[in-house]
Amino acid sequence: MGAFIAIRKSRRMQTRHGILLMLFFFSAVSFSERSVLSIAGAPIASDLGIGDVAMGFLFSAFGWAYVLGQVPGGLILDRFGSGKVYGTVIIAWMTVIALQGVTGFLSPVVALISLFILRILCGLISAPIFPANARIVGEWFPPSERGRAASIFSAAQYFAIVLFGPVIGWIAHSFGWTYVFFFFGIVGAVCAALWMNFYRDPTGEVNGGKVETEVKVERREKEKEPRKLPWKQRPIVMLLTNRMTLGIYIGQYCVTAITYFFMTWFPVYLVTEKGLSVLEVGLVSTIPAMAAFFGQLWGGRFSDDLVARGIAISKARKAPIIVGMLCSMSIIFAELAESIVLLVVIMSFAFFGRGFGGMGWAIVAETSNPTNAGLNGGLFNMFGNSAGIITPVVIGFLVQWTGSFELALLYVGIHAVLAIICYAFFVGEIKQIPIDHSAAT
Repeated sequence: MGAFIAIRKSRRMQTRHGILLMLFFFSAVSFSERSVLSIAGAPIASDLGIGDVAMGFLFSAFGWAYVLGQVPGGLILDRFGSGKVYGTVIIAWMTVIALQGVTGFLSPVVALISLFILRILCGLISAPIFPANARIVGEWFPPSERGRAASIFSAAQYFAIVLFGPVIGWIAHSFGWTYVFFFFGIVGAVCAALWMNFYRDPTGEVNGGKVETEVKVERREKEKEPRKLPWKQRPIVMLLTNRMTLGIYIGQYCVTAITYFFMTWFPVYLVTEKGLSVLEVGLVSTIPAMAAFFGQLWGGRFSDDLVARGIAISKARKAPIIVGMLCSMSIIFAELAESIVLLVVIMSFAFFGRGFGGMGWAIVAETSNPTNAGLNGGLFNMFGNSAGIITPVVIGFLVQWTGSFELALLYVGIHAVLAIICYAFFVGEIKQIPIDHSAAT
């Protein structure tokens, strides 16, 4: 009997680790596609005849839609479950990505308009991915493993640059930027096939599955007698008026501003201010990305080790964020670097800190319950990725106004300071939001 239980436990571990591997790869592919415009930004701007401000708006097109799609995406996840939504998202995503490649064969004006619209569609379609990741981790992994699990799929955003950055640079340099989108359309088709064939929802025997099953049963019972909740008791209002969750959301905005600088303007900075070619940027940008990747993994492990030693969840999750943001503040000194080597060292240290402090999704998994996991993740990602709207545009104006990146780097560094203030003084105790069964309808 003991051997049978051990075998079942081993299979569950293999299943959840296999699912986590898929989440990591799919997230890496999604983030890689977002970086196409930054790595190939110079030739795109040249082909379409656009300036810094217009490029900033093109960078932010994805962010606008991605933010607006978070809450609806979270509600859809809570209604239909992660498995079905994830598969549908991947299929729609690969279609829109391939269509972006077609814009390169249109006239410059039509191409710019079409690319802007398709970036908006891509943002809307991608919205549920990371809330679904956090929801799946919360369902499949116990609290003692959630920090590492969340750090693994979060680290995909940096590994994406390492894995696909040189590929994007090589394809754009050798064949043109339009073929990069065709490449990701093919990769998206592979992702869809993998997900459809291997993913399954957790059952009652998996961590969190029993609670999830009970909630679903209660939902079905309450659907027979639907009632309208008072405004203050609605899940979205409760989350937005809770000091802990609101502080987490604002803190994530500050942290994500650092990420979006790296994903959008950093490669352009290397080309326009440091004189690197597009091919060189594809290679050089992998070094800070690799630093952030290892920082993310180390931060998750460090946090879980603190939990294992009996440190309270609040301190265990906040400590890496505060330490990481202290490291990220070093980005303000990058403009003083007189060589590419020193610049890369400073940027690598700053983005290592961004990765080390990337505990946001682990906190979402800790604070969510089965009735609001999608909505909580959606709001968290909506606030965080608002930085994807604001940061590229503000930096575009700062660069055009000053003719350099000095104020832009200061702008990014200030966000690291604000993140520290938010988590140190505003968030308070990190704990699971109580299940409101009345909200299950």
